[in-house]
Amino acid sequence: MNMDSANRLLDELATKQALYELSVTYCRGADRGDADLFGSVWTADAQVDCGGFQGPASEFVRIVTTPSEMRERSFHTVTNHHFRIDGDSARGEVYVFAASTVNLGGERLDQLIGGRYIDEYRRSGGVWKIARRTFVFDWDINQPVSAMVEEKRLIGEITKRGRYDKDDPSWALLG
Repeated sequence: MNMDSANRLLDELATKQALYELSVTYCRGADRGDADLFGSVWTADAQVDCGGFQGPASEFVRIVTTPSEMRERSFHTVTNHHFRIDGDSARGEVYVFAASTVNLGGERLDQLIGGRYIDEYRRSGGVWKIARRTFVFDWDINQPVSAMVEEKRLIGEITKRGRYDKDDPSWALLG
């Protein structure tokens, strides 16, 4: 491998890592209700198509990070990442699982959704951001909350609980 090939490969790997980090930053921002973090992944003119919401990412950030009686907690996990890079633009497909506890009409449900993010990315000033995100729904599972941990039947009392705000245990270490 010559130096030019090595540099191209290094740039491609650095780009893929940056795009991957956008995905996990998106997840953490959404799950912790952190508007600054969640907002940091988008271009200024980014657009989102996610279920009942189609519009500017700035509005999507406001909706997702505003506390809601309906949304108790969420846990996004991204898995497969497929990227196509073309200079300062890229396209990607990112598989996602979103586990949530939600309150729908007074009923608490554990919800697991599987889907994919179909993304367009732009690099500006050396920084990659999401320019467009479309969520593709593939499947879901919904069931009444089992409450085994909350009722201390599974593994005893667990005092560290995931939260949708800055009281989440991760904030003490990661901010």
